Amino acid sequence: MSTGKIGKAARAARSEAEKKIHVKADALSPPAWLSDKAALEFDRVVRESAELGTIDNLDLAVLAVYADNYGRYADAATHINIHGATVETSNGYETPSPWVTIADRAAKIIFTCSTKLGMSVTDRLKLIVPTKEEKSVNKYIKFLGSDNA
Repeated sequence: MSTGKIGKAARAARSEAEKKIHVKADALSPPAWLSDKAALEFDRVVRESAELGTIDNLDLAVLAVYADNYGRYADAATHINIHGATVETSNGYETPSPWVTIADRAAKIIFTCSTKLGMSVTDRLKLIVPTKEEKSVNKYIKFLGSDNA
């Protein structure tokens, strides 16, 4: 990160360098192994992020893992809502349903992937590199006899 004054030529060079490392986003289609629910989520994320340009072809694997776990979480949540969060064992004791574990693991992976993809506002703000504002210098200050010029 540069902290000094940046001239027009340096800004133009940076802009060109950014364009060279930018990857296309033309191959973002859901892999065949995703469930229908996961494929719909994959398409939704690609569509929503297209305007911001935050997801590109290199994010395909992370996006696929996110969508796959989204589908798993949705299935687990549906099962828990229908059958409850506990099951009765053969001994008659109540124990957490295996679906709770599936939902918990999927949620952790969803949050990890969504952070990498910049899916929340705070994550997107982390992707923005802050630029230091240049101070405006009064060109007549040197005529006032100050040593601060």
